[in-house]
Amino acid sequence: MVRKLIPALAAGLLTLASCGEKAIPLDRVAGAIPKAAPGDTLVVKDGEYSDVELRWRGSAPGESPVVVMPQTPGGVRITGRSSLHISGTGLEINSFLFDGCVADKGAIVEFRDGDSLARDCRMTSCVMDSCNPARRDISYSYVHLYGRGNRVDHNSFMGKLNLGVTLIVMLNYDGCDENHHRIDHNVFGPRPVYGSNGAETIRVGTSQQCMQNSRTVIEDNLFDRCNGEVEVISIKSCENIIRRNVLYECQGVLALRHGDRNVAEDNLFIGHGVRNTGGVRIVGEDQVVRGNTFLSLAGERFFSALALMCGVPNSLPNRYMQVKRTVVENNVFEACRSIEFNTGADFERTLPPVETVWKDNVVSPVQSSEEPSREEILDGRGASWYTASEAVEPGSGKEVLLASGDDVAKAVAGASDGDVFILSDSLYVLENGIEVAADIEIKAAPGASPLLKYAGRKPACMITICDGGRLKVSGLSFTGVLTPGRSLAKGIISTAVDMIEPYSLFVEDCSFSNCGESGFIPVRGLKGTFADTVAIRRCTFSALSGDAVNYAAETADKGVYSGDDVIIEDCRFERILGIPVNIYRGGSDESTAGPYVTIKGCVFDDCCNKVRGSVIRITGAQVLSVTGCDFIGSGRGGYSVRLDEAPWEKIELKDLRFVNSGKVLSNRKLL
Repeated sequence: MVRKLIPALAAGLLTLASCGEKAIPLDRVAGAIPKAAPGDTLVVKDGEYSDVELRWRGSAPGESPVVVMPQTPGGVRITGRSSLHISGTGLEINSFLFDGCVADKGAIVEFRDGDSLARDCRMTSCVMDSCNPARRDISYSYVHLYGRGNRVDHNSFMGKLNLGVTLIVMLNYDGCDENHHRIDHNVFGPRPVYGSNGAETIRVGTSQQCMQNSRTVIEDNLFDRCNGEVEVISIKSCENIIRRNVLYECQGVLALRHGDRNVAEDNLFIGHGVRNTGGVRIVGEDQVVRGNTFLSLAGERFFSALALMCGVPNSLPNRYMQVKRTVVENNVFEACRSIEFNTGADFERTLPPVETVWKDNVVSPVQSSEEPSREEILDGRGASWYTASEAVEPGSGKEVLLASGDDVAKAVAGASDGDVFILSDSLYVLENGIEVAADIEIKAAPGASPLLKYAGRKPACMITICDGGRLKVSGLSFTGVLTPGRSLAKGIISTAVDMIEPYSLFVEDCSFSNCGESGFIPVRGLKGTFADTVAIRRCTFSALSGDAVNYAAETADKGVYSGDDVIIEDCRFERILGIPVNIYRGGSDESTAGPYVTIKGCVFDDCCNKVRGSVIRITGAQVLSVTGCDFIGSGRGGYSVRLDEAPWEKIELKDLRFVNSGKVLSNRKLL
């Protein structure tokens, strides 16, 4: 990440921190804190500190804390497998940079040390950036907030990609309820769609603590494109206040999910028509939503600008209590797609909201309110010494012409974003798999028809997309025929086993043939990986023993899936023993809005005729469109289209033609 210090501010803080103070190494702070007098500042020597487990205990009064800060803001850079545990009273942590840290468990920063909790402590003007593990399905948080009277303010929390809530208010000790914590003036930076539950930005409590009064105040924060899951802010306790926050293009909502008597007031929700941008979702009793402004929010159902949920009779704590006595007043809704008062009604959720007060709200089909500028939104929020990395415009890259004798894998290994690799000869034999870790294109030269085959000494995929990889492939042919004396490839285009970053894949005008093993799959995403987009257009898949396109590795039935937008258009599938298109999102969790699956204008000829087989197998796509497809001698032992869909999923099956083929299996009548 690119970081900038604001020179005048940095110099001022340096003078404030170091005047009359001698800087000490980070490993001496724990011993120095007990010797400091209330109001003292301990200055830490600038430098990089890696693999440190810090345990700092304060003993000062909250009004005169001991302050620990670097010589210069951000000058103490904490990296590696590192964590900080704050406990005791009256301790302030100021202007530290946690850069790429990895937590062994729990969180990078915890306001406790074992069973010793923090009280009247503060974390301010710190930055946590890209503190991720190697795999996105390893779970931990940035901050766990325990104890009472603590404050987390003016920090920048950036670059979180792995499973786990960014900041959690923990209520699982006797000394954690009625806590009056303040979480204010922070910036929570962009977080991409995760693809399952458990990717909230802030959570207060759990379903088991829903009757406890937390009394946490969340105010004046910026949530910038926090898209992890439907609940950007998840309130699971009572009597919290959420006010004056800005949710900017967040594909999710402020969810009053469990607990009662919470207040959401004077917040600003800006959607700009981005899909799944939402407002406030309500469960429970005596919730208040007032003075908020909702602008151009495109979400529906759980992602609506306002959603009052249906309840479950005799509900367990982790389901849906009936909505009672909600007050919705003095709010402005402009150009919002959906306001709902009966969200989620189904066989289980049958209790509608009751005694709702709707008062002095303004609803308009167009947006007329003026939005604050980006500078106004950021003013006074986040660590003032820090600026997030600026968006870099894609460069033109370079064109690299590769002949049949060139080492394609070696050439791609040195690629930069925007590079284009052009194959002009008829045959390319790969001694090593190609690993893609940049935004590149591999394509055929005009008039050429390159064929790629694998001849490595160890099994590998022909192309593997790694962290940082975004790939477009066009005009190439791939064969899975075994080279005598060499290893069989594992597959053709696949993801790496360990990935933290989302990727995208575009495959156009390619052919995939002669994959003679059931596990040899032309295009697939592995468990624990996630594509924002997979688009396959005008391709041919033939003579395959296994699946052709497989995004079905996540089988835990917890709502996890491997690709957000999956598009397959104008492709031909023939002589395939496995499933030509297999996409899976199991379970009944409703925390995400994907995957979005489009299959259009495809032909399936002699595909998956085994008993109980299926040509297109889609489980749990939240939005699915299968249109204009032909099934010829396919799915005869089972189905041409086999779905397992929930009632709320948007399913379109249209203009499908079946010739000596199986038909459609679904949970409702679709054709």
